[in-house]
Parts: sequence; C-alpha cells; structure tokens
Amino acid sequence: MLGLTGLLAPSGIAVSDAMLGFDIPVMIVVAQACLPICFTGGVINRWEGGVLLAYYLAYTLYLILAATQHDALQAFSASLLYFALPLTALTLVVLAMQDHRRRRRP
Repeated sequence: MLGLTGLLAPSGIAVSDAMLGFDIPVMIVVAQACLPICFTGGVINRWEGGVLLAYYLAYTLYLILAATQHDALQAFSASLLYFALPLTALTLVVLAMQDHRRRRRP
C-alpha cells in the first residue's frame, strides 16, 4: 500500500540519501539473487542458501555499523557496493545463460 500512498501524496515520500545510496541498490541486487530459485524450479542448492545467508549477515553487520557510526562503515559499504553486488550480478548473468543453454538442448 505504500506505493499507492506515494502516488497519491501531493509531495511524495521523503527518502534519505542513505537509502538511495546503499539500501535500495542492495535490496535490488538481493532480490535478483533470488532469481536462481526460479530457474531451478523452487529448489535452493546449498551454495545458493549460503550466498543468501552471507547477504543477510553482511546486511545485518552493515545495520549494526550504521547504528553505531563505526569507523569501518564507509569501507564496509564500499566493499559491498563496488565488489560484492557487481560480482553477484555477474554470477546471476552466468547462471541465467547456463540455464538458457541447458533448456535449449534436447
């Protein structure tokens, strides 16, 4: 319902710079990381579950670092945003291409 509320609100809904700069890109990539589940017929392999668990732990650590204003927050955020997320996107592209090739073969 928040989407409808945002459309109807005369001035929109304020979103912090932190959300735009980190949280929303992370949410998008993690949502895309769930795509292999669709490719495998609803079955999560052990390594896929491990990746999802690692994302959960990393995001939880990010929230803790942000809440405490820890000195490592900027470096941790940058490593996630510029290393882990692009690596995940590349992995998803490779998995999608492999699945596409596998389905085309008789």
